[in-house]
Amino acid sequence: MPSALVGSLSCARCSRILAAAERFCTRCGAPQVGAATGAATATGAGLLAGVVPAAPTRRRTAAVVDGLATILPAGVLVVSLVRTDTAGAVVAGVALAVLVVLVQLLAVCRTGLTLGLAVTRLRRVDVLSALPPTAATAIRGTLAAWSPHTTITADVRRGRDPLTPALPALHVQQLGPAVVPSAPVAGEGRRAARARQDGTTETRRGARQQVVPLADVRLVPASGDTIVVRGTVLVGRRPEADTPDVTVHALPDIARTLSRNHAVLEWADDLLWVTDLHTTNGTTITSPEGAVQPLVPGQRTAAATGWRVELGEREYTVTAGGPA
Repeated sequence: MPSALVGSLSCARCSRILAAAERFCTRCGAPQVGAATGAATATGAGLLAGVVPAAPTRRRTAAVVDGLATILPAGVLVVSLVRTDTAGAVVAGVALAVLVVLVQLLAVCRTGLTLGLAVTRLRRVDVLSALPPTAATAIRGTLAAWSPHTTITADVRRGRDPLTPALPALHVQQLGPAVVPSAPVAGEGRRAARARQDGTTETRRGARQQVVPLADVRLVPASGDTIVVRGTVLVGRRPEADTPDVTVHALPDIARTLSRNHAVLEWADDLLWVTDLHTTNGTTITSPEGAVQPLVPGQRTAAATGWRVELGEREYTVTAGGPA
């Protein structure tokens, strides 16, 4: 078979072509890491996080409702006109059916809904953009059932509506008492109130302890180099910044779980602000209590010291840096 394509692997470090059975690159010695399971279009990745695919029964029910919405009005029109003009009745019925189909197609391209999808509380979106499909994509997905899936029908009763944000950004009040300014307590003494205004705290013995602001914050991994965040830092496999005031920090990534420009880390107001740059494997933050939150791509989200930040498959613990 001279025209067949033979799959091949390449070394992530030196790009040498490797055989499938090779566990190490014979040129540079780098270990061969298998590809991650799943796909970028999986329902648990990226823009479709939290979206639950609809069951086949619900999809068939929606299709039946759409079919009835097309056939019944056309049938009623044909029956009402067939006694006076048979040919005209057929033409009018076909025209009405085509009009209903076009209206349904326009609705699914604008909102991801048809009459059947709205009744069954489903929504159809593109698997890559999580937006309503284009007309060509919708027609291909309906008529060419054997073609690769380019749309997904989401069950909005059991999961997230794909047209809504995956998760809202964390508010400062959700970061714990260590980073939230405490409100004045009714009846507190003048000394305590004055100490609070001066940015100091008072211990049980009456000694004042100055709250020292931090100049930076550090992301400490289980193994490897620590990321020091002072100002704005762009991290990734091979990050490139457009402005000189942004520091770039390249992370070694043989397994290719990081994107070229993966995330932006900002240290401001004693908080670490993390922004995922629409990556394939995503970015996640975890509170000290274990609450996990995947970040919405492009949305700036705050984390405090003691939290964990997961970039691809790399996990870092946010720790305090040096004083300002």
